[in-house]
Amino acid sequence: MTVPVPPDRPQSGEVPAGADPEAPLTPGQGEAPGQGEAPAPAPADAPAPADVPAAAPTVALTKVEAPAPADAPSLTDVPASGEAPVPADAPAPAPAAVGAPTPFASPYPAPAPGAGYGQQPGYPYWPQYPVAAPQPRNGLGTAALVLGIVGVVLGLMIIFFWVSWLPALLALIFGIVGLGNARKGVANNRGVALAGVILGISGLVVSVGAGVFVGYGVYHVREESRAARLRADEADRAAAERAAKEKERQDAAKKMFEEEDRARAADNKARHMGFGQSYTFVDGLKVSMAAPEPYVPEKMVSAAPKDSTIIQVKITVTNNGSRALSLDGSGLPTVKDANGTLITTLIDGSRRMKLLGGMLAPGGEATGVTAYALPNASAAPFTVAFAYFGGGGMQIVTWSGSPS
Repeated sequence: MTVPVPPDRPQSGEVPAGADPEAPLTPGQGEAPGQGEAPAPAPADAPAPADVPAAAPTVALTKVEAPAPADAPSLTDVPASGEAPVPADAPAPAPAAVGAPTPFASPYPAPAPGAGYGQQPGYPYWPQYPVAAPQPRNGLGTAALVLGIVGVVLGLMIIFFWVSWLPALLALIFGIVGLGNARKGVANNRGVALAGVILGISGLVVSVGAGVFVGYGVYHVREESRAARLRADEADRAAAERAAKEKERQDAAKKMFEEEDRARAADNKARHMGFGQSYTFVDGLKVSMAAPEPYVPEKMVSAAPKDSTIIQVKITVTNNGSRALSLDGSGLPTVKDANGTLITTLIDGSRRMKLLGGMLAPGGEATGVTAYALPNASAAPFTVAFAYFGGGGMQIVTWSGSPS
């Protein structure tokens, strides 16, 4: 540290020539007056000091160990008062006038009130030691913002909603801690921390909402699946019941058809009888044919074939029903030989031939008589067919047998 010193003033810290280096320094020697101390008044008859030049040379305030001169008094010669000896030939200092500069007065103006030393113009500047400013602890606020964004984005992605709550919760925690740091003054990113808190809350809300939405969707899908399964089971049961009923119906129809077939077969068998047997129709008409008898014509309209056997066919019908029955179309039976050849009826004018026809009252009876000439006096079986139309359709009854 250097300060300017007037050229005609003794340098501070220098020991006068001829002084004992071991002797204590008198006030004003080797040290500057203390701050706030007024300089010692100069004698009244002392010469006025020369003006301090504007640019005074500077000297280093370094303690110099001056060698003691050979003729310097020893420590034993120092007065008991502790004052330094003054050379005999040194002039006496003159008293300084009031307000006059002294050898120890500072050539620089006093600092302004409240100003630090070295901050006024004209004073030398001693730079302060650099002190590192504390770094703001903004990491938690920034982490809260980043985690909040990640939580919201993951929450909006349905497939990752189940992990979005973790970064959102961390963002909320870090954001709250970051707000506390900003409130204490150790962080300066309060807005970032607040955004992290808001995004953390939003991420939690989105995560919970997505969880509820997905849960409801899964529940709805499960319920729909269960309902569809129940509907399918019900449809299967209904189909099985319909199939069972259809099978029953088909079995019943088949059984009915079989019964009808059996009935038809039995009825057909019943309608094919031998001579002398009878058959009763559904409406109560009973028909029977007596055994064929030989017939001798009296008044033939046409001659019978030679070597033929003339037989008489007698068919008797009885109405056992409750209403009158029509015999129209049943008067003339059909006769065929063993080969299925149709045999023509003989016309006899003796009035013995009778044909069935008209209405037959309930309980009534009628007989029809016809004659046929069997060829070659054959004794082979022949067939007589009786047709009945009263039952809503043609129904045929046949008798088979030999002529004798």
